[in-house]
Amino acid sequence: MGRPVLVGTVTLDVLHEGPIGAGRPPAVLRWGGVMTNAACAAGMRGADPALVTVTYTGELAPAVPAHLAANQVRWTPLPARSPLPLFHAELVDGSVRHKVFIGDEALSALTPTALETNRATLADASVLVAGTDAEEQTLAWLANHAAARDLPFWLLSADPTEVGKLRPYGRGADLVALNLPELSGWAGRTLTDRTDIVEAARDLAAPGGRCLVTLGAEGALLIPPGNAEALFQPAPPIENSSLAVGAGDVMFGCLLAARLDGAGWAAALRQASEFTTAFLLGVASTHFPFHVLGTREVAQPAAAGSRTA
Repeated sequence: MGRPVLVGTVTLDVLHEGPIGAGRPPAVLRWGGVMTNAACAAGMRGADPALVTVTYTGELAPAVPAHLAANQVRWTPLPARSPLPLFHAELVDGSVRHKVFIGDEALSALTPTALETNRATLADASVLVAGTDAEEQTLAWLANHAAARDLPFWLLSADPTEVGKLRPYGRGADLVALNLPELSGWAGRTLTDRTDIVEAARDLAAPGGRCLVTLGAEGALLIPPGNAEALFQPAPPIENSSLAVGAGDVMFGCLLAARLDGAGWAAALRQASEFTTAFLLGVASTHFPFHVLGTREVAQPAAAGSRTA
């Protein structure tokens, strides 16, 4: 079986409390990008992922492959060239309140035509993965490409203002992950009742697909297809975690790695929750925050068949 292939960008994240342009310390400067974070999490959990992105230009460009290699991610750049994107965010209690993203050029360069130039990587994929920060035509192309090769297609919500891309051109994902406000935005109504959440999530995923809805401090719901009961995973208590940015990306990447390692859905969700907690507790105290994901033992998963993810 091949490796998971994620399509997205690498960014430089500038995160701080207080208004953009007049932020208060402590300020955090680190690598980011929705698919990069997910790939690094999956890489440190042993999934051997590949990240398809553009070729970056500028003084920091040589550091990109080094960052990915340090987190066990195979860098597979496309010929398209772009400056390294910048994600600048104002935080409130560790979560994003306002943001500025400079780097649409890198995202728009990830076109179906560009992806066609890297067919060798796509041909080796066990699952195709993308975020809604990508162009809708690219997401639809990936969904169609995955379906044609009988591969799973996983989609992570990357921007609450772009929930329309959660079903790109009407295509559903085999697993779509998002938070509750994003699911409410997609459904066009505020969702508070568990029954309403499950109903909306089942409408969002592809036929036979699943939906992961994160509920913040309450935990997460994994909604299976049909009438099967939703899996609820309570969130472990977290004390003194000052930075929650990227937690959803990490949980998504850890869930992917657990499934590819053969874990059943309940076990994979539990592992993803535990490792995300470890990441949040360690992110402020290490130069390599993803490395904590590779230092904890987990129970051996049950065997699984093909098309695991």
